[in-house]
Amino acid sequence: MRTIHTLKKSKYMIALASASILALSACGSSTDDESTDSTDSTDSSDATNETNIMTDAMGHEVEIPENPERVLGTYLEDYLVTLGVTPVAQWSAPNGTQVYLEDQLEGVPPISSELPLEEVASTNPDFILIENEAQLESGLYEQYNSIAPTFVLGDDVTNDWRKTLTELGKILDKSDEADQALAEYDSLVEDSKEEIQKAIGDEKVAAIWYIGDTYYTVSPTQSSGATLFEDLDLEPANIIADLPKDNIEQWNPVTLEALAELDADHLIFINSSEEAADDLLNDPVWANVPAVSKEQVYPVTRESSWLYNGLQAHTQTIESAKELLTN
Repeated sequence: MRTIHTLKKSKYMIALASASILALSACGSSTDDESTDSTDSTDSSDATNETNIMTDAMGHEVEIPENPERVLGTYLEDYLVTLGVTPVAQWSAPNGTQVYLEDQLEGVPPISSELPLEEVASTNPDFILIENEAQLESGLYEQYNSIAPTFVLGDDVTNDWRKTLTELGKILDKSDEADQALAEYDSLVEDSKEEIQKAIGDEKVAAIWYIGDTYYTVSPTQSSGATLFEDLDLEPANIIADLPKDNIEQWNPVTLEALAELDADHLIFINSSEEAADDLLNDPVWANVPAVSKEQVYPVTRESSWLYNGLQAHTQTIESAKELLTN
């Protein structure tokens, strides 16, 4: 199939953040607007010839096979597996992949996050999904599209994980699966919210990420911040509550002075350094933080779901938060 061309249009912060973790630490971000599981080399000509035409974020009218069998959608794997689609390759940075998806992506080979043309072609895709325009240099879209029909979701979609899942459901003709997954997630949220709030009441919560000698706090509308403060409706600590309402980055640097005044009663500490969490928390800057004095600091690993977006990531983060905050 071909794209019918029409007039045209931080890596989205969590992708940049995750790539940084992998590169710096030697391991490993959502608008409303339709793959069957397969990792073999079935020729796409065996699939049905029926198509659906949709316009992507760059203005391309893309002919989408009704049942694409070999879907390539790097950094979209969370959404694909939620819809029951096993991608032909999985996103990777120099030293690892999205470890939190290792069970769902067992046996799926890695592909560089930069999506070199040779690697893309070698996966023999019959449909390619691209997160946003930032991944496409001049002429690169046309080269991907010469390999397989290519659809660009765009920032307006991928900045909201729910919209991303809903949009992919439409593109891949799996809207029922998307709706069911969201309904099950909402049910999990309600049950977990009640359990956690019963345990900690209105005590304040913060999630701090340490990487490259810098501390960060997550936006309350992204990644684990959205899980904690939008979905679970927990009380944010001052460094989160005091973030500007506009132009909040996904991950925001925190000064040592701000850390010294942190009023969190519960602290989720995501350590992406080679230093032990206990050693970092022994620094005098933490001395007056309530969570430290109350011994309510919960280290989690850089391989966990806490740095990612997507239904699988948010589900795992809720389960983790429930275990940490209620025990």
